Amino acid sequence: MERSSGAAPPLSSGGRGEPKNGQVLTVGVEPVGPTASVVSLGGELDLSTIPRVEKQLFEELRSNEGVIMDLTDVSFIDSSGIALLIKAFRTDDGELHTVIAEGSQVQRVFRLAGIDRALPLYTDRAEAIDTLNGAAGG
Repeated sequence: MERSSGAAPPLSSGGRGEPKNGQVLTVGVEPVGPTASVVSLGGELDLSTIPRVEKQLFEELRSNEGVIMDLTDVSFIDSSGIALLIKAFRTDDGELHTVIAEGSQVQRVFRLAGIDRALPLYTDRAEAIDTLNGAAGG
């Protein structure tokens, strides 16, 4: 019987959620309407990669009424990643909605930590965008 240590699984080549160009975290930003944007992450969101996304995320929150943080391609998140999301959610700047992949490590960690009850979470990006645009427009 094989046992799991609970550590992040090793990275494999190819496939959804895998880092590109050997980077542990990829960050993409795209507008979704006149007052909102999506910050998409892929790979691992942990203490070593927070600096790659933190500044960009808060700039998006300051310049938009709302931001969708798309974590569907994140393969691993630790407590520092969760802390970043909570800090962003609590900011007085734009509203934050988070999209996660159903059955992912991120969803399991969020459930264990109770984050699924503390932050607006979605498993469908289009639904998150519709909700955010509805909140921003109304």
